[in-house]
Amino acid sequence: MKYKSQIQLITGWVPQILQEWLSESLPVDLTVKAGKWHRARVLVVTIEANTAEDLEAKRRAFNVMIEAKGYGPKEK
Repeated sequence: MKYKSQIQLITGWVPQILQEWLSESLPVDLTVKAGKWHRARVLVVTIEANTAEDLEAKRRAFNVMIEAKGYGPKEK
């Protein structure tokens, strides 16, 4: 059985280096496509795994990575 989880990233909050990594260097377990969420442009990241535990570990690792790369609103 395959497990899947989706994460929506607000496009304007994704730094350029993270956008490039998502579009060019993805591991096999991740897919990314453009989408909309409440009229906002988002990147929909789908993570796949063979077990629920593996899926949770991959989600946590992905969240840590995007935060380290600067995902979030820009402070003014």
